[in-house]
Amino acid sequence: MIKFKIDSTLLGLAVASLVLASVSCDPVAVDVPEDYIPAVQSGVEGFYLLNEGTMGHNNASLDYVDLQAGKYISDIFSLQNPEMAMELGDTGNDLLIADGYLVIALNGSGLLEIADASTAKHIAQVSVPSCRYVIEEGGYLYVTSYADGGSLYKISLDDFSVAGRLDTGRDPEQLHFHNGFIYVLNSGGMSAETAGYEQSVSVVDVASFEVVETVDTGYKNLYKVICGGDVEYMTSRGDYGADPGAVFSYDRANGEVTLIENIPVSNWCSFGGMIYTQTTTYDKEWNPQASFGKIEGGKYTEADFLDLSQVNLVSCYGLDVNPSNGDFVLTDAGYYPAPGTVHYFRSDGTLLWSHTAGVFPSRIAWVYGAE
Repeated sequence: MIKFKIDSTLLGLAVASLVLASVSCDPVAVDVPEDYIPAVQSGVEGFYLLNEGTMGHNNASLDYVDLQAGKYISDIFSLQNPEMAMELGDTGNDLLIADGYLVIALNGSGLLEIADASTAKHIAQVSVPSCRYVIEEGGYLYVTSYADGGSLYKISLDDFSVAGRLDTGRDPEQLHFHNGFIYVLNSGGMSAETAGYEQSVSVVDVASFEVVETVDTGYKNLYKVICGGDVEYMTSRGDYGADPGAVFSYDRANGEVTLIENIPVSNWCSFGGMIYTQTTTYDKEWNPQASFGKIEGGKYTEADFLDLSQVNLVSCYGLDVNPSNGDFVLTDAGYYPAPGTVHYFRSDGTLLWSHTAGVFPSRIAWVYGAE
């Protein structure tokens, strides 16, 4: 359990001590101007927000939102690591807190950045070419990669060494651990023009680190996965043409793939047994259109669970939920290449605050408070 507490005696903003079973460190003052937001008292202290940046521009960045103190710290990684000439890196694709470490997958840089989760200070970097998504299980990081046609990397959190690599399907995206197995969703997105889209899931036995099954889902261009009970829910993005994409479930116990809805869900999160979804579609001029829904008991319904009347939503890019109280975070890429915006909603859908973020704000990692 991560415990992250602001020391009120520090001047300015502070990212304070994160107390874990294996990691303990002193509070570190961050010398930036005060940037206040409404405070929120809940079981989490705040969250990190990864701003993806533009591919090839080396402008990925990391913000920290202190919910309990009511402070927003922009570009905290650069502030805490002024000696790093390239700053965070190129094209931030995923973000994770594991065992006191902040893990950031930088697709364009081909690196995993490992930082201290309590201070955002750099610790190490691990080379993982074309890295995409990352999870932690049993003291190891598992990372999908487009390299070598499609790979799954296994990295030790003890010394950050690469402990293994597996071939998966082409161009794997998100992955999920459940009941001893890792489910890797293969897209074929980068090689679709020559080989077509993938529609398989690689099932990896964690104990042996072997692919034990390859499941043909029947759906093209697989993207994201989330667990609902004992069932894995997955999304496909289709072919951006006649095939609109879909949400479906996969139950490994009986091998069943079941269609939920023919929509290309872009982002989703889970709270209290409910899966909340956000879908971005495009009109003929490629203007983005956002819609929202819920999945419960294997059924999808459209649902406007956020009051967007005070929000000029341009290009929805991320959706997450406060695991302590059900509040929502919605990110907007806005009018590229301008910085995006992050919106924080109460659990009842009312807007609490909005704040300018970096370029393409996307992934969130929640920082838990003391029990």
